Amino acid sequence: MNLKEAFQAQNKIEKLFDFVSGYLDDEKNLTSVTEKHFRSKAAEGQPDENINIVVDNKFPPDKVIEFYLRLIDEREKLARAIHAAKKSLKFDLDSAVDVNKKRHAACETLRGLRQFQSSGLLQKNAGVGYVFNKEGNQTTYRYDIERVTTIDFDRNRVRKLIKKLQTTADKVSNDIDAALIETKVDYKLPFDAHAGALEILEEFVSK
Repeated sequence: MNLKEAFQAQNKIEKLFDFVSGYLDDEKNLTSVTEKHFRSKAAEGQPDENINIVVDNKFPPDKVIEFYLRLIDEREKLARAIHAAKKSLKFDLDSAVDVNKKRHAACETLRGLRQFQSSGLLQKNAGVGYVFNKEGNQTTYRYDIERVTTIDFDRNRVRKLIKKLQTTADKVSNDIDAALIETKVDYKLPFDAHAGALEILEEFVSK
């Protein structure tokens, strides 16, 4: 399989592990219940009876535990195989993915900056002042206020930075995609990747 398929297999194992964990956390999957009906004590001549309560889709707990531990082994094998495959690359895949996420995030932030514009707003009679008239009395007067908003950065430079970041991000994305497809991983998933968790567990315990 290639790296892309290996990561998909990794996710499959994780989901199976969570499914089996939940199965083992449920008491009804781990215990047997027998009801003893003491009819003879209540009615003369009536037979006593033992009734086993059957739980649907119940598997032998020991087999489920065995599968649970097998998943841990498979996860370790796959992790080692992925690590070996990554070492064969000419670049650090994990770092490339992480840093490229930052590039895409930065592009989104800078695109938001492009929306900023300088502007002016005239507010009629918004200001209030105080003066003394000829009689010496304090009076108020009103005046206009112009509110000017000026952007403190170069939008043209921002546009160039977006273009540069996006170009680099696209190239790195292409390199990552190529690595995921072309890099071989020495591992084979021991069950059908497209089968459901219950189906896979059922197949294992039936062997």
